[in-house]
Amino acid sequence: MKQWIENIRDDILAKTKDMSREQAAEYVLTYYWYHMLLGALALGLALLLIYHVGWGRNRKPEFSCVIVNQEVDFTRDAGIAEDFSGFSGIGTKKLSIDSDYLISYEDVQLPEANESSYEKFFFNWSSGAIDAIILPESFYEYCLGLGGEFLDLGEMDSGEIQIPAELAYPGAEEDGLAVRVKGTVLEKWLQMDESDPLLLVFPVEGKHREQSRQFLEYVLVHHCINN
Repeated sequence: MKQWIENIRDDILAKTKDMSREQAAEYVLTYYWYHMLLGALALGLALLLIYHVGWGRNRKPEFSCVIVNQEVDFTRDAGIAEDFSGFSGIGTKKLSIDSDYLISYEDVQLPEANESSYEKFFFNWSSGAIDAIILPESFYEYCLGLGGEFLDLGEMDSGEIQIPAELAYPGAEEDGLAVRVKGTVLEKWLQMDESDPLLLVFPVEGKHREQSRQFLEYVLVHHCINN
């Protein structure tokens, strides 16, 4: 790249040495505009690469929660993030609440669902990119059937906040893996279905345990205050 620029510079200097400044400028714009365009594109790509390699890494969220099979509503998702940010002190730019997960499985077939959402969900789960999941009970059971593992909630609380009996959800294989969303602060943001209640769980692959514990406390503190 450096040699290419130097060759162009030497060529321009040789051909414009006897021209006035105005003539030289016109000559360069006429015959070298595409070189300048290519140079600008190359510089832009280089800056973009530097951004992603350097600063881009620092933009990974400190906590990520996905919402499965609710209306995709980014305004609502941002509202949950802002509310949790006020409780935890974690900046909203470091939180990811994402409802873009419409998934069909077994007898649950959504017309809006697509294969990419299914693949994105399980890829992000397996890679540890998901810290918490809000999901219907039927999908929770489906994930357990596939071998999915969730954190024991009893190991997550700080001792100051206990999971109320009415919110504790018995799993299909063992207890203490899920919290019922109905009756928590999350209820005001989401659509409830009595036939397939929503649950909050934390995959064992999640990388941000402390932030996950804070999210659990955020949900339970609001419940305790209201009761």
